Amino acid sequence: MFLPLFLLAVGGLLMAQPRTKRWRERLLTHFKGDEQKVKQRANTFFLLGFAFIMAGLAYLYRLTAM
Repeated sequence: MFLPLFLLAVGGLLMAQPRTKRWRERLLTHFKGDEQKVKQRANTFFLLGFAFIMAGLAYLYRLTAM
């Protein structure tokens, strides 16, 4: 019962992380100011977080449906 909740929490964290100011500043310095790469990385994190949330919901549904 712990795994679906863990997946949901990690998914929420991954989706929220690119919105922080610190994350954005660190990536801007890493990519040497290339805004397009920063947006691409933020979209990747958002989709990864969404996938974690969907996996958590599916696993939670499977546990409760049995």
